[in-house]
Amino acid sequence: MLILVAGITGFVGIPVAEAALERGHQVRGLARNPDRLPKGLLGRLESFEILSGTHDIAAMERAVAGVDAVVSTISATSELIMETQVLLLKAAERAGVKIFHASSWNLDWTRSPGTHEVYDSLAHFAHHASMTSSIKPIYMFTGAIAEWVFVRSAKDWDRENKTLSYHGDSTFKSRYTTANDIANYVLEAITAPDAAEGGYLRVQSFEASPEDVVEAYNAARGGSTKATHKCLGSLEDAKAKLDEGRAKYTKTEWWNYAWYIYQYYIPLRAWDYEPVDVARFPNVKQTTLEEFFRQNPDV
Repeated sequence: MLILVAGITGFVGIPVAEAALERGHQVRGLARNPDRLPKGLLGRLESFEILSGTHDIAAMERAVAGVDAVVSTISATSELIMETQVLLLKAAERAGVKIFHASSWNLDWTRSPGTHEVYDSLAHFAHHASMTSSIKPIYMFTGAIAEWVFVRSAKDWDRENKTLSYHGDSTFKSRYTTANDIANYVLEAITAPDAAEGGYLRVQSFEASPEDVVEAYNAARGGSTKATHKCLGSLEDAKAKLDEGRAKYTKTEWWNYAWYIYQYYIPLRAWDYEPVDVARFPNVKQTTLEEFFRQNPDV
């Protein structure tokens, strides 16, 4: 299978490409800068198309030509979801592609509309695709991406002091999926016999509370480093910060208050789901939280 990974230089795109190559597939990349790929990956690709901007239709046309499946791993911003991804979907449709995995790796953004600015964009893309395209995209709910929380988000995890910050109950369990597990679930989904039928998939790697995070981290480090958790206040405190941010910033500046969206709505289970499709893909070995910490010694 020849698979186009759009947004291949991102922290989901790279694992998807690696997983596809490990399974013997050919991979074509589409992104702005091939220099952002890990050393050695570019030379293993069938080809790489450079995207000059969010509306570079010509590059998308070249990228989708002759591929068997498209995996869109573009960043979850409203512009990329509602403009770039729509253009990519239409280019894939014109090229006769039947399998299209949309950028979707979050909690269940079909639930509780109006609670999350970009979740609404993800849902609007799905609605638009269902109304206008012959392609039936695949969407995957994964909970939080573990690498985002523990590597990218300094507000969640202080890597220097090994501290997880949160609001609410220290025993509340959130859903997580690692980027590598996402990649393997994606490959299972796009190579399944019914892949062209699209639909919504619900998976995870593990569930963990702040207390679980501390316990797993300390176990993974064998006592050499100790983690802690820090409660920053109640859910009402998180909601007050969210309301303050929404009043102060425009929607184009939503990143300034985005953290409080998750801090408030995840414990309310506004977007929760049951990972019923884990059983559908038994070939994917779920990474445990302790394994994740062992695999990422710099976290």
